[in-house]
Parts: sequence; C-alpha cells; structure tokens
Amino acid sequence: MSCFSRPLALFLITAALTGCGTQPASLVSQPLQPGPLEPVAYVVGSIGPQSLSASPAPNQRLLFRKRGSEFGAAAIWVGAGRQTPQDVKDAAGAASVFVLALKPGDYEFYDFQFFSSSYSPTLGTTYTSVQAREKFNLPLRLKAGNAYYLGEFRSLCLGASLCGFHWRDQQGRDEPLARHYVPGLPTLDLLPLDYRSAAPYIIVPLPAGAGQNTLHETRP
Repeated sequence: MSCFSRPLALFLITAALTGCGTQPASLVSQPLQPGPLEPVAYVVGSIGPQSLSASPAPNQRLLFRKRGSEFGAAAIWVGAGRQTPQDVKDAAGAASVFVLALKPGDYEFYDFQFFSSSYSPTLGTTYTSVQAREKFNLPLRLKAGNAYYLGEFRSLCLGASLCGFHWRDQQGRDEPLARHYVPGLPTLDLLPLDYRSAAPYIIVPLPAGAGQNTLHETRP
C-alpha cells in the first residue's frame, strides 16, 4: 500500500466508510473548497468498472492534490453499501459522473486507488488498497470560471493486483449529466493530458495499427 500525507489519508479513509443511502462521486478536502464568494474551477469526468463481474473492488478512486499542498480531492465510484449515483449503466459495467469544484490553481492527477474492506470475527474489519506501483504525475492548471472535462475512466481488473483504467472521451454523454448536479456549469473544455506518462495504468485508444498498452501488476 502506498503512503499518503496524514491529512489526505484521513480524508480518504473517512470517505471510504459506508452506510445507508448514497454519497456523491466528488470529494474535496475542505481547504480546497471555494467559499460562496470565491472563484471556482470545475473538473468533470466519469469513473466506474467496465465489467461489474470482473471488478475486485467496490470503491474506486482517481486521486488529485493541490501542488505543494497536503490536501487533495478524489473522484470515486462506489458500488456497494453507500453507493455513488450509477449515472451510466451499460451491458456489463457502470460509472458515476463527478464534478470537482476546486479553488483555482495548479493541481496534480497522481494516482488511483482500488479500495475494499472485509470483516471476520477473529480479525475484525480489514482494509485492502491497490494503487500504482510507480506514481505518475499529470499537471492540471485550473483557471477561475472554467470547467474542464477529464474523460471517462473505466476500470479493467483481472485480479486483486492487476488493475488500471481505460480512458475515453465521453463528453457528449457526461456533460448533460454533470449539469444535472451543477446547474449553470460553464461549457466544458476537454483537458488534453499526456497519458503516456501514466502508462500502463491508464490506457488510451491508439490509432489503428499502433501497439497497444498492457496492464502491469501493481502491489497492494
């Protein structure tokens, strides 16, 4: 399991606790939340398993942090207990649309997490986290008053430690869903990130005839 700074770790552990009802697919640390009269920037996308039957973790997250800060944000999909809204449902999988409302500035998309818990009378509740073996770092410069579309991230998991995401541009589908959560959301601009530095954990469709990225094993 990878280590987090203490404020971010407490934020993520608290977010993972499940109960009754539903929870939003967007989580932002309090210091990064804009006040009522402060400027705001939005990051929009969707996350979820490509196949529900092949997904080993009911809690999946994309992790962001303010550059130079201990505080962060997460886009999450939860499919058990206190679920996130299942905005997208297809033949095999599902996804939740997230809208992160953040203070403008420089951020980093730096990791993902597949989080699960189990209970036994002898051990109590145990938690398992699978993350990238080698961290990637994708810079995000967020300007006040702008809304950015990050893309769809559908998880591909072949086992408890073989995990990654397949990226696609689904702005036409996700933007109306995002406006349902945030009326008056500015028009989305596709955020062009270079996902080559995040390979093999994020797989981007390649032109016909090009080689295909493959998933490598991660360690819990």
